[in-house]
Amino acid sequence: MKKFFKKYTPNKDIVKDYKFLGFLGNALFHEDLWRFSRIPFCRGVVIGIFWGWMPMFFQMIPAAYCAILFRANLPLSVAGVWISNPITMPPMMYFAYLFGNYILNINPVYEEFQLNTEWIMSAMSNIWEPLLVGTLTIGILSSIISYYIMHIIWRIYAYRRLKNRGK
Repeated sequence: MKKFFKKYTPNKDIVKDYKFLGFLGNALFHEDLWRFSRIPFCRGVVIGIFWGWMPMFFQMIPAAYCAILFRANLPLSVAGVWISNPITMPPMMYFAYLFGNYILNINPVYEEFQLNTEWIMSAMSNIWEPLLVGTLTIGILSSIISYYIMHIIWRIYAYRRLKNRGK
């Protein structure tokens, strides 16, 4: 598992060559941000999934900031937000809107979602509260669940490696 992720993530020495990241200083190159051990790995997945549910543009920026702040694996934090992309974002946000209505015990104002800027801008005054409650709740719950799932997967992987090493 480590080999797979190390193969497809940039090396921190290569990232040091990018001059436009210089304003971040040495915080970007802390060892935990680039380590593929259990704790930074699980933290990275949690951060990426949480920010992937947030209804905003440029989710990778707060994910990277949180990875630096909480010493999580930076590449996984940034890649985790890709659960929401132009294809998955509309159904995710609609589901979060309906879930937010359920939590707030509000009847949905809109039964159908239309994917155009005019509809979204006119509907935003009515949907922002249930959408925010829904995305925050789902983001937190899915992060907690993913944290435990990643711990279990990591332990199974480690157990199998130790078992195979003995053979």
